Formats: sequence, C-alpha cells, structure tokens
Amino acid sequence: MRFPLLSRDQPDGYLYASEVDAPSRHYPDVRYVLKRCSLARRIELMERLATHASAYEALKASERMDDRVQAEALRLRMDFEYLDWGLARVFGLLIDGEVPDARMLFEKGPERLTQEILCRIREECELSGDERKN
Repeated sequence: MRFPLLSRDQPDGYLYASEVDAPSRHYPDVRYVLKRCSLARRIELMERLATHASAYEALKASERMDDRVQAEALRLRMDFEYLDWGLARVFGLLIDGEVPDARMLFEKGPERLTQEILCRIREECELSGDERKN
C-alpha cells in the first residue's frame, strides 16, 4: 500500500517554481532569487509602471535638456519599480553590514549588480515569439 503524503516520489506532471535562483555574473559569491512573471504579476508591474510611462515618453521626446534629464530620472524610478517587483532575495552580499532588500540595493548597492539583476528581471518578463502568438 502506498501513502502519497509519505512518498518521496516526484508528483506526476510539470513542476513549476514561482521563483528562480541565479548566480551573479560579476560577483562570484553573490546569488539572487527573482520572482517569476505570471499574469497577475504582469498586471501588477504594468500598474506600477503606468504612473511614470507616459510622462517618461513625453519628456524623452523633448528637445529641452531639462526635460531629458527628468526623463532619465523617471527611467530610474521605473527601474526601481522593476527591481522592487522582481527581486525576492540576495545572498552573499552585505551592504553596511545588512542583507539588502530591493530598496537598499537600489539606494546603496553596487550599480553593476543592480543593473545585472534588472536585466535578468526584464528577461523573465519578456514573452517569446510563440508566447506572444497565443
């Protein structure tokens, strides 16, 4: 007799993890965990970005230097929204003696690592050609 709750066998079907663990390319002892994109999380991200996106596009298209500077500031705010939305945890890094969350990493952390994580979050959000067709 088999007791399913006591079995160590993997369940039938596809096992999907809602988070993905990644080693840093630039910091050998650092790894980070990203929250994967789902339909509900994609909506949440769009809602977070909506407040800045239209203003960003208008300012970016301007000929005035101060508008373009404001556009860059908005782009950085949108980067923070991506980071806060997509980063679950960081391992192997202390900032001022503390394990950083997304805010601390963005405000005080190494820019190269922050940009690496942002790039990976955006990759997780992109739909493949087949996914876009559906």
